[in-house]
Amino acid sequence: MLEGVRVLDLTNENGMFCGYLLAQLGAEVVAIEPPGGSSARQLAPFDHAQNSLWWSAYAQGKQSAQLDLRQSPDKTTFQELVRQADVVIESYAANERSSFGVAYDSLKAINPQIICVAITPFGMTGPKADWPATDLTVWAASGTHDLAGDADRAPVRTSVPQSYLHAGADAAVATLLALRARDQGAEGQQVDVSAQQSSAQAALSSILSHPNNSDTTVRRVAGGLAAAFPIRLTWPCKDGYVAITFLFGPAFSEPNKRLLQWLFDTGHCTEEDVAEDWGARVMAMSLGMESPEAYQALCAKVEAFTVTRTQNELFEEGLSRGIYIAPTFDIAGLLQEKHFQERNFWRQQAHDASTVAVPGAFAKLTETKLPPPAPAPGLNSFSAFENRPEQTYPTEPNSTKPLEGLKVLDFMWVIAGPFCTRVLADYGATVIRVESTTKLEPARTSPPFKDGEMTPEHSLPFADFNTGKMSITVNPDNPVGREVILDLVKWADVVTESFSPKAMKAWGLDYDTLKSVNPDLIMLSSCLMGQSGPRAQVPGYGNMAAAITGFYELTGWADRSPAGPYLAYTDGVSPRFMLASLLSALHMRDKTGKGQHIDVSQAEAAIHMLVPAILDYEVNRNIWSRTGNRDLNMSPHGVYPVAGEDTWIAIACESDEQWEALKNLMGDAAPDGDLAQLSDRRQHEDTLDDAMAAWTNNFAPEDLEKDLISAGIPAHTVQNSERCWNDPQLKHRNHYVTVPQSIAGDTIVENTRFHLLGTPAAISRGAPATGEHNIEVLMEILGYDEDRLADVLASLCME
Repeated sequence: MLEGVRVLDLTNENGMFCGYLLAQLGAEVVAIEPPGGSSARQLAPFDHAQNSLWWSAYAQGKQSAQLDLRQSPDKTTFQELVRQADVVIESYAANERSSFGVAYDSLKAINPQIICVAITPFGMTGPKADWPATDLTVWAASGTHDLAGDADRAPVRTSVPQSYLHAGADAAVATLLALRARDQGAEGQQVDVSAQQSSAQAALSSILSHPNNSDTTVRRVAGGLAAAFPIRLTWPCKDGYVAITFLFGPAFSEPNKRLLQWLFDTGHCTEEDVAEDWGARVMAMSLGMESPEAYQALCAKVEAFTVTRTQNELFEEGLSRGIYIAPTFDIAGLLQEKHFQERNFWRQQAHDASTVAVPGAFAKLTETKLPPPAPAPGLNSFSAFENRPEQTYPTEPNSTKPLEGLKVLDFMWVIAGPFCTRVLADYGATVIRVESTTKLEPARTSPPFKDGEMTPEHSLPFADFNTGKMSITVNPDNPVGREVILDLVKWADVVTESFSPKAMKAWGLDYDTLKSVNPDLIMLSSCLMGQSGPRAQVPGYGNMAAAITGFYELTGWADRSPAGPYLAYTDGVSPRFMLASLLSALHMRDKTGKGQHIDVSQAEAAIHMLVPAILDYEVNRNIWSRTGNRDLNMSPHGVYPVAGEDTWIAIACESDEQWEALKNLMGDAAPDGDLAQLSDRRQHEDTLDDAMAAWTNNFAPEDLEKDLISAGIPAHTVQNSERCWNDPQLKHRNHYVTVPQSIAGDTIVENTRFHLLGTPAAISRGAPATGEHNIEVLMEILGYDEDRLADVLASLCME
């Protein structure tokens, strides 16, 4: 879909996921490597020939040019490539950016239409812009790290590093927005991506509790979440664990009842348990209004049931009963799951003398097939760009928002889909979300709540996911309501939805029907497992997709049950893949006039965040598992206690030199023995971690953080909602914005997660109240006169 788009990728392992995604979408991506090759080529794990599987994972689809940007003639060669390119991606520190000649002003002088994308730990400017950082310390800074793990131990990260993958995915979306802005008359521009802000999306708006005076503080508990008491999400079974979504609020009352009916049928609970509205009761317990003993007793009954069955038995029968249940697969189990095989998701790719399975296209499209990417390139495989016609652009550039004029009819709900359409609204699209007149949007019942007001208009997750949108309440089962929807389809450029595959078809709103109404329409469908395949009808949320795809088995402690990343992890991951697919489809429609249907599976999108672990299994038959906060390429690498209740600091040494600096800081507290080499430190990590914890526990977090950063050692206090709110870097980046809401009043939400400096986002309106824009949409957008308006409102109000 991005055929003809040329990208120069100067990133190391901290940004290369951006080029990976753009290559998957058809762009021509050239990795510009320094002499000797990218540092990503040195990262474990390795194959038998000592080739990095990290490089093999995320350099797929790229070509390689080895250039010394500080020396001629390579510097001249690079400048000529810039002249022919559309995009430059880099992950340099500020001083490197200038010395290598890749600052935006320098590149703009060569090519005025160039788009420069900088992917950095904390952003290009601000008090932490020059801090040394790693995946671990960025994750700690984001507010997400604090939410995963066991309450009696340090917070944990996922064993496959995630923060820069979030940033790279955001960078790909930002690149496509900047390309669209340029195609519509804007100039080239600088794009500034902060990995800290990108990673904060995985906190799913929980970091908004403190600034909005919520009385709910989200805390970590293994396999679940805790507010007033622990909410459990993982359960042991005969051959591992399963994730069961047994949660609070009206949206979960019926699913909870179906689970308990199953327990009753097998003799594991009482009729009284089944009859109880646990959605409402657990909500009361979570808010401290009722003692949790009854919930804990019920959990014991659920566990007594799950331990009698295997993962597969629980999964298969659970699906037939409409239970929100999923196995916590490891990488081997993921590769064997029939659903992905029957969707032809896996691609066979040559590696060394054999073939391996790698994740395939993250979107299925009716008009475009995403080609399988070529294997990662050898060093210096690129020769030259082919000649192409001279690019022409408007002589009077404008600075309107990239999606100005785009019209979106939005059926997305809960988390993942609304995250996607929120970005469309941020960058200029008119987004009309359709809400049911008979079924409350579950996100409106999700804590934390502004000012502790537990109403549908005070939910902070809903406010965050839906800022800038309009709301209309229409029931598609109502004939008049369906007429209204079809009129909106005629108006729209894009329709988005995230229901199970059967829902839109049951309403007569499937793609073929909508295409007959609007032939140029682009329709984006995203659900847990995709629109086809044996698991297509799996009900549930992103915690289940995270379990199925391997994230649970990769997050936690080796000696305990899987903790899993916070709550519905894939709901924070998949929106970037939806956006990249949609923006690429818009790019293609601009050129061909053709709309199409896009199918994005949350699970398949998230699998792309685990490619190194998949390759390690395919090549070496090594199954990655949860290892707390340890790392294959760094030591020490952990989260250690500091002064204060449940207060921690993340510390990582990327090099032997950083270890020497840390050892000097520790003084007599440093462990004995020769630990100068990484291999030595990794062999003695238990001893090293014990010494680190004993040392760090003597310091206030801010004092120790300052000393470590001054010594050039990556470190960051693990931030919760309050610390994020007071973080000077997030303040500098305007991460929090105050928006007006018609009922809740001024509400603090998160800003856009990346900055387009030439065509910035503009956020001026909060999330809508339910049906707030009914009359405005019907009269001003659809042009209904007063008689038609009265007929429609009368019909809808009769439900």
